[in-house]
Amino acid sequence: MNTPTLTLFLVIILEGYVVLSAELLAIRQTIPYVGSSTDTVSIIIAAVLMPLALGYYAGGRFRPGFHAGSYLRVRDRLITNILIAMLFLLCGLSYPLLSAFFIFLLDHGPNNRILLTACYALLFLVTPVYLLGQTIPLISNYFGKEKLAQITGRILFFSTLGSFLGAILSTLVMMSIFGVNHTVSLLFVLLAGLIFLLGKKKLSRQTAAATLLALIALAVNSDYVQGLLHIIKNNTYNTIMVTEDMGTRRLYLNNDSSSLFTDDKRKHDYIDFVERQTILPILNSNPPKDILVIGAGGFTFGYADSNNHYDFLDIDGSLQQIAEEYLLKEPLTANKTFHPVPARAWLAGTGKHYDLIFMDVFQGNLTIPEHLVTREFFLQIKEHLNPGGVMAANIAASPNFAGTFSRTIDNTLRSVFPNLSRHLMHGQYQAWNDNPDVVGNVIYLYRYSPEEDPDCIYTDNKNRVFYDRPTGRSGKLSTVGRLGM
Repeated sequence: MNTPTLTLFLVIILEGYVVLSAELLAIRQTIPYVGSSTDTVSIIIAAVLMPLALGYYAGGRFRPGFHAGSYLRVRDRLITNILIAMLFLLCGLSYPLLSAFFIFLLDHGPNNRILLTACYALLFLVTPVYLLGQTIPLISNYFGKEKLAQITGRILFFSTLGSFLGAILSTLVMMSIFGVNHTVSLLFVLLAGLIFLLGKKKLSRQTAAATLLALIALAVNSDYVQGLLHIIKNNTYNTIMVTEDMGTRRLYLNNDSSSLFTDDKRKHDYIDFVERQTILPILNSNPPKDILVIGAGGFTFGYADSNNHYDFLDIDGSLQQIAEEYLLKEPLTANKTFHPVPARAWLAGTGKHYDLIFMDVFQGNLTIPEHLVTREFFLQIKEHLNPGGVMAANIAASPNFAGTFSRTIDNTLRSVFPNLSRHLMHGQYQAWNDNPDVVGNVIYLYRYSPEEDPDCIYTDNKNRVFYDRPTGRSGKLSTVGRLGM
């Protein structure tokens, strides 16, 4: 292939990379505001695929000629498309600008995350993807028509190669190693590079505009601006922020308050509650108990326990270093081990059983891992409990089962963990409040007994309550009897 042909195929590769990378970045950057469920992800995917198809069609229909009073060549159309796409993507992918957009909508518009995602996609994704989708059919004008099948095959090959590189490099390399903000910056450098590749003159109004937009993107997505927003790390999984005020430090994962720790060792109320119920009674166990914490957060659970053995699970491998440096401000004790692996993969791959399993993976009402709310996952949890072992779970739910999620997650838990207790951390049960948006920390506690029988009930026909009821004469039992009279 000659040099001009190589340049054309390089443009095709870069276009494929940019579109796929922009899609992944849009999904990642919107997580703090709309979550990561399949419904919101599907909206973003749809907002890429359909405009891409329409762009292919529109690009194929373009013919050089006079448009709006001026002669427009293929090169002009390509450069104009990319410049407009850069402007839209600058607002849609740069976290500070995107954050301002969502905060404005949350304050003045819809709070429904489906509508929020749709508004975002329509404003910031549809137009740039439609314009970038025209690249391939427009570029095809520069190839000879005598070997159409061969040229078409090469074009599709290099476009798919670019998409492949966008999928692999954006997530496994750029986001993981350099951060999401620098992944966004690279995308704009590549878009500016496309302008330089396509322009006849390297110094022109178009190249100057592309350079300016790229420089703005680099500035807005710089580590300095991230620091102003208290962002410590912005990787594949989380936008991690740490704030400190008057000796109180808070760790935020995707805008949800994940952990709190103070100079006098205070933690979130629900952590204190679960520790009082589960950790304090076994603090000096001999031999030590085995404890599994799913959702490491800031590693505050069991902070004062240097006796029992802890396994912390979380998919984000950066959490331990961040917690030790910014939240706890000291290393984890030797009895605590962090495993940066998905929870279900860990449970499927280990035969270890635990005396306590604490699930703390539900960050607010947005970030709910769909694969960690199923009966199959809870069965995995139960299979790894020792007889007499305890399961504890912190879930953001409606205190009085007003929302469908609150009812369904309760039903799902009880289908696996019978005789489950439910404790409200903030507020009380309000029988007449049917607002599903009122949520709080709900703690579930369960102790595994091989003798449990969830199908055993009392009926008029078969009533053995006189065999089953306690026979002791404790003060508590007597008090209950008097209150019931």
